[in-house]
Amino acid sequence: MTINEIKEQLKQYDRKQLYREKVIKMQKAMAEQGIDGIICFKPQNTFFLSGFNPILYSHPVVVVIPQEGNAVLLVHSLRARHSADEAAIEDIRLFGMWANQKPIANDAYSAIDIIVSDLRMKGKVLGYEGDFISLSQYQKLQDITQATKMVDVSDFLKRSRNIKDEYEINLLRLSSYLTNVGMEAALANIRKSEAEASIAAEIAMRETWAKELSEFEISSFGNTEGGIVTALWCYSNSGYRVPYGCECPSNRVPQEGEVCLPVCWAAIDGYHSENERTVMIGKIPERYERAYDAMLAGRQNVFQMMKAGVAVSDVYAAGVAPYIEAGFGDYLPGRIGHGLGLSLHEFPSLSKDSSLVLEEGMVVTVEPGLVFAGWGSTRHSDTVVVRKDGIEILTCSPEERLVR
Repeated sequence: MTINEIKEQLKQYDRKQLYREKVIKMQKAMAEQGIDGIICFKPQNTFFLSGFNPILYSHPVVVVIPQEGNAVLLVHSLRARHSADEAAIEDIRLFGMWANQKPIANDAYSAIDIIVSDLRMKGKVLGYEGDFISLSQYQKLQDITQATKMVDVSDFLKRSRNIKDEYEINLLRLSSYLTNVGMEAALANIRKSEAEASIAAEIAMRETWAKELSEFEISSFGNTEGGIVTALWCYSNSGYRVPYGCECPSNRVPQEGEVCLPVCWAAIDGYHSENERTVMIGKIPERYERAYDAMLAGRQNVFQMMKAGVAVSDVYAAGVAPYIEAGFGDYLPGRIGHGLGLSLHEFPSLSKDSSLVLEEGMVVTVEPGLVFAGWGSTRHSDTVVVRKDGIEILTCSPEERLVR
C-alpha cells in the first residue's frame, strides 16, 4: 500500500466518531464489571478516549466517563479553543481563569466535584488509574466522589488500548514509514559519528513529514513540566555505549570491530513506531558474529510463527532458540518485544513467563537481542501487526547482516 493510498483510506474515517465508539465500548465493559464511572488523568488514556492532546500537560486534562450517558472532558480555560476543535467529546468543561472563558471552577478538583455530581457518580463504584495518579490525587478523588469503592482500572485501560483498529494501524503505517526514512539516513552516515547519524535521520524524517505528511501531527504526550511538540527521534550509540540501552548520542566515531545501533522512533497523530538496526563496523570478533547471526535467525523464527492464537511464551522460546544453540543461553533477554501505540513501550511484553495469547490487531516490536556489557549488542527491531494468519511488518529497513 502506498503512502497516498493510506492517506486516502484515513480520509474515509470519521475520526471523532471512532473516539466516541471507544467510550461506548468502555461503558459496556464498565457495566460488565460493575464500575459506575471512571476518572482518567493519564495523557495516553485521555487521548485514547477523547482524541485531544494539548501536548503540554502543565494543567491536567481529565476524562470522566459514567457507565451511562455522555462522557465529559475537563481542560484548563487556556485549552478551550484547541479542545473544541480536536476533541471527540462534546461536553467540554473548563477550569481556571483565562481571557473571557467561563470556567465551572477555579481548580481541576473543584471542577471534578461538580462534574461527578452532575453525572450522579457520587457514592458509587469508581475506577482510577493506580499506575499513574499520586497518593494525594487518589485521596482527593476519594474525598470528592465519596466512592463506596475505588477500583484500580490501570490494567483494564491498558488492555483496552491493546487491540488496534484499522484507523490506528494506518497511522502506525505512516509513522513506520518515517522511521524507514530515518533509518536509511542513519545507515548512510553511520561511520561519521553517533551525533551525525542521529541528526541525519531526524532531518530526513522531518523533511519527509513536511513534504508528504504535514496534515498529520507529529507530537507526543508531554507532562506537567514540558511538552513533546515533535516526536521524530533518532539516537545512535556505538561500541561500549550500545549496552546502555538508551543514551543521548555523542560525537564518538564508531571504531573498527565494534557495532553501532541507531534507533528511530516516530509518531503520527499519537501513534508510535520503532525501527532499530545493529550495524557491524568492519569485521567484528567471531563470537559476536555468531550472536548477530543467531539474532537474525531468531527473528525469522518469530516472523514465521507469529499469528493470532499463538502463545507469547512460545514466541519468546522461538526467538531465543538460536541463541541457546549458539552457546548464549546465559545471556538471554527478559523479553523479545513489546507493545506499541500511544506509547513507545506499552502492553504487552513478549516475555518468557507471559500467559498471554496473541490477538489480531496487536501491534508489537520483534527484537530478540543480546547485550554484552562493555562491548555492544545485537538487535534489530521492527514494528509488526498481528493478523489472523500471520503478521504485517510495518517497518522495512534491511534485514540482512549490515556491515559498514
